[in-house]
Amino acid sequence: MIEKKPTTMLIEANFDIDQVGQSLEWRFSRKDGHGNPLKGRYAGGIYFTVGELTRVRVRAGSYSQFNGFKVLDCTLITMPQVTQIGAGVRTEFAPVSPFVTTTKIAIPGASVSLPGSQFVPSAVHPDDPEYNEFALEWNSELTVGKATGRWEIAFVLTVEIQRADGTTEQRAFSFDPEGEVGSGVSPPKIQARDAFPGMTAMSTLMPEGEVGSGVSPPKKNQ
Repeated sequence: MIEKKPTTMLIEANFDIDQVGQSLEWRFSRKDGHGNPLKGRYAGGIYFTVGELTRVRVRAGSYSQFNGFKVLDCTLITMPQVTQIGAGVRTEFAPVSPFVTTTKIAIPGASVSLPGSQFVPSAVHPDDPEYNEFALEWNSELTVGKATGRWEIAFVLTVEIQRADGTTEQRAFSFDPEGEVGSGVSPPKIQARDAFPGMTAMSTLMPEGEVGSGVSPPKKNQ
């Protein structure tokens, strides 16, 4: 039996150096195109496969000239969601992180720090020739463990922007931590692995200004 190579998910976070808000534009993608389904029951969620390698890329752009940027710190936060709830059963949660410790990076808990010094230049292919872009990619990866479940994701990034006039500016950006969980509904006792073997469901934080369905478990089930 030929062992298949693990799939790879790319988390891409984009910002404009002149934007007023602090929200990152984000995208989760993989070659098969099924990392962020737009239709069906799991629309709005991010689905990782067990053993999947997860990479991170940050892109900055502007219509004004600038010399680039560097990552000062980058933190990925995963808040576990309920995997079992109901009358007469104990409420259970997913593990604190879907990622596991490897020789490349330690996973101490729900917050994972990606060293800024490990972000290296990455090629850009802008659609608009007048829009200046630079990109940095983390030269390592996170590994998804065997545990399945649901997590709310937050991504916090601090960068130093290098302006064309030689000045520098520090900015902080994030996937909005005040947003609602995308699906907004706690899962039933049947977990994601029962419907899709080997899949790990990752609920993402919604962008600033948007509202999820916001459905909470009924009081009698708590």
